[in-house]
Amino acid sequence: MSITAGRLIRLGTIFATLLLVPACSGARALAQDEFITLLSGTDPVTGRAVNVPPDWPDSAGAWNARVAAYNAATDRIVFESHREDIRGGSWLEDGITAAGVSAVFVAGPGTGRVHESGTSVLYVAAADGSEPRCIGCVDIVDGVDGVEIYKVMPSAAGWANRIERQPGAIVYANQNKDLAAFHPSGGWIVAAVEMPRHALRHQVGSSSLGMFNDLWAIRADGRIWVQLTDFQATWEHADPVAPIPYACADTPNCPLGCQYAGTVEHPYDAYACSAGGAPPPSIGTMRPRVSHRTYGGSARLVWSERVGINVRYTWGGALQLARADLIMVGGLPALVNYARNLTPTPARPGGRGLWSNPGGGTVIGAGYESWDFSETDDLIGFASDTFFSTSSPFVRRTVSPSSQAFTDAIAWLYNTPTARLFNLTRYDRNLYAYEDNGAPWPAAKYGHWEEPLVFSEGARPAFYAFASSADLDPPWNPLRHRETFGLDVWVAPLDRSRPARRVTHVNAPGTAPRWLVYPTDFHPGWQALYITRVPHEPAANLPGSLWRLSNIAP
Repeated sequence: MSITAGRLIRLGTIFATLLLVPACSGARALAQDEFITLLSGTDPVTGRAVNVPPDWPDSAGAWNARVAAYNAATDRIVFESHREDIRGGSWLEDGITAAGVSAVFVAGPGTGRVHESGTSVLYVAAADGSEPRCIGCVDIVDGVDGVEIYKVMPSAAGWANRIERQPGAIVYANQNKDLAAFHPSGGWIVAAVEMPRHALRHQVGSSSLGMFNDLWAIRADGRIWVQLTDFQATWEHADPVAPIPYACADTPNCPLGCQYAGTVEHPYDAYACSAGGAPPPSIGTMRPRVSHRTYGGSARLVWSERVGINVRYTWGGALQLARADLIMVGGLPALVNYARNLTPTPARPGGRGLWSNPGGGTVIGAGYESWDFSETDDLIGFASDTFFSTSSPFVRRTVSPSSQAFTDAIAWLYNTPTARLFNLTRYDRNLYAYEDNGAPWPAAKYGHWEEPLVFSEGARPAFYAFASSADLDPPWNPLRHRETFGLDVWVAPLDRSRPARRVTHVNAPGTAPRWLVYPTDFHPGWQALYITRVPHEPAANLPGSLWRLSNIAP
């Protein structure tokens, strides 16, 4: 649904301001850690656990929570938790032909004993984290205990594909379920669910990494599950033993190789193999987000899709955006108007048709990570490296796998014929005057890692919150990423009338190891952010804690 002309004028005024430097100077950095309240999980400093479920077993590890999404209609949240007692693992298999792959994850009671790890599950709770109830902690079987499981493929048209019951189907407890978001009604949750069989290991089959999972809609009571995508069904060139698409550079197995024009390699050489003239297929999803309200009965949905795996990149390969409308058909959800391989750039903000590098000179970002809808649903907030911004106009950023270690929080005016992109965290000596990172020149001028991005609701002035590696002491050095990387929360007014300011100081000078502290949603009644705190370690599905951050007006 297109936005109105009046709203276009208003947004145009706001974002014309985004491109200007107002008459103010000096960046404030006010510590507000006293306004942080633990809502769920275990305080890593005191060891105090809050809102522990009554059925949480000791074998599950310390109670933990992260990445809350809020629903205003029900005043509830959904978040994920890591269960050490629900184990999944891989088997070493013969006959695998995909390069670098030797193991296959298998869900269910026959799970493997190689690369074993715990599992992410979902909890629905009151807005303050109380009364948590698990979704996905036990096997879900169609036809048992009133459970129904369905499947519907996404439709590129305006009408839904056939929704089919899956008699006897099982969603196993040891399939990761994570990064959920509510439908505006609060009656359904959209989340990523790990594929029951895939290459590599259980730990990477998560939406946190965007690998080996599909989108599912789950009724909030956990009784009805609807599979909304089936990516494995779209893999035309994939390993038959360990389900994974071949890499486009794997020419023995990928007949046409990497399909892009010109001499620019990055990130096109990270693509999965596809048929002639077809874009790279999706390997999994990352961070589905749903609009705040419905439009003609349908909600808007945005997410990221992994279209390639390559460890040279910060994101572990290439991520691209996807969009669809979430409609109800006979009381069940389905996706229509599905558009994928969206890669908006400053020069081509519409983002369509760029996957093959038309003309040989279109540099798209290696990563596009979806994060939020604005209060009016006109903007999509995402993180990407597509702007290649620097803190010095004299340093020209070159594209390479190492340059993908820098990302910006970006607002995308997407639902209009004249799409626009706005870099909300570019360097600005008056508004966001961060210190250089600790890398050698010229990489020191490349900026910082800035994501996620969350928009306020009901706040005046409207603002956005983001996490940033800026102004740490000592500074983040991408060459020593594990020791020096951390994130704290910043806020800035959407009209950029005042400087951005840092509102948490969890990573105080000399803090080691550092923490990732980032916003995930906003509670308009409290005028407060939900934030997550997790340790910075080289692993996925890390246990974390969930907090409320108040008094954050910019």
